[in-house]
Amino acid sequence: MPKRWRVGRVPPNVWRSWTRYATPSLVAAGVGVFLVSVMAFSRIPLLPAIGTTLSLSATELGLLTMAFGVGRLAADLPAGVLAGKVSAATAFALACGLVTTGCGLLATAGQGAQAYVAAFVLGTGSALSNTAGMTTFSGVPSERRGRALAIFSACLLCGQSFGPVLGGALVAGDSSWRVAQGVAGALGVLGVLAFVVVNVRSASQRAVRREARQSATGGGTPIPFVQLLILYAVPFVVFFMLAAMPQTLVPIIGAESLRLSAGVVGLALGVGGVCRLVGTLIGGYVSDRFGRKMALIPGLATMAVGIALVAVPESVVMWLAGIALMSVGSFGVSVAATILADRSRYGAVGRRLGSFRFFGDIGMIIGPVLGGWLYSVHGQAVAVLVVAALPAAVAVAAAAGLQQVRTRQAES
Repeated sequence: MPKRWRVGRVPPNVWRSWTRYATPSLVAAGVGVFLVSVMAFSRIPLLPAIGTTLSLSATELGLLTMAFGVGRLAADLPAGVLAGKVSAATAFALACGLVTTGCGLLATAGQGAQAYVAAFVLGTGSALSNTAGMTTFSGVPSERRGRALAIFSACLLCGQSFGPVLGGALVAGDSSWRVAQGVAGALGVLGVLAFVVVNVRSASQRAVRREARQSATGGGTPIPFVQLLILYAVPFVVFFMLAAMPQTLVPIIGAESLRLSAGVVGLALGVGGVCRLVGTLIGGYVSDRFGRKMALIPGLATMAVGIALVAVPESVVMWLAGIALMSVGSFGVSVAATILADRSRYGAVGRRLGSFRFFGDIGMIIGPVLGGWLYSVHGQAVAVLVVAALPAAVAVAAAAGLQQVRTRQAES
């Protein structure tokens, strides 16, 4: 190893490999994804206060969360078409405008009906932002596309993590939940203005698109129906898991079976968020360096093992290990999106990724409902193992039915 690397410096080749993603278009897209996620998810810690003010029961608050998911589901396919036809700046300006509208409707809601409409509008803005972000990040050359989509996932995850912190901090500072949503809406106005001013479709972005089209692995080649079905199954099972486990069963099991406080459960879920971030970056590197299939299958298998560990009764160690492993393995969704982008013409990427996220959001809606029902009727072990069986089955299907996709970097 060269001596100059031994004093804590970043190796030059590693530094250059990451600075390639600091183009104006990708930086703007990353900021847009982060900002919209912060605004959309700032409502989560406010739900109890919203329920008290609007006289909503726990079931009705659950419907509020479902309205957000339905909004995303309704917007996924149109967002995919739109992302392929307009510039990234236009898409993010529209997304910020939708989320600003949703925050305003929620901040001024006097009854549950308006709150449901607000959650639906927030979901549409979130869907447009996510699809536009995936489309923009997929426009890099194929040998760097896995890491690019990993960066997209990191921006999304950081926004989803920081949004609840912002909302909770505002309420903890003696501000009402309406003020918290007003602040989130003000951020959206700034986002709209910024994306109207910034021309994301710069000359550098057009050069990136030309390079991506020239270097795409099998760009525009048809994907057999069975392989397309496997790829669409990946976001379904990952989103299903995220909704059924960290957002539903993991907190319930921690409180009821393990007698853990809300603070401990929240800390464990925070560690899981960090593990998701680390897993996403590792998965992107493996995807580019060793091939897409070599990253996808281990990710799904790791997620299945992690979920299954939570089925062990009255074991805090297994519960914590399960959270960590299922979170690390969730990077499979970005790898599957990378495969779709590899085999799509650039103009068709948005439509395919919109459909990709559509299947994922179906899983996000079904996951907590089915997981909660299985837990209440059949108990912890059955509920958790049913969820674990889904990524395991998709991993087997991917091993048998997907062809290996190797980039030029993986072949070198």
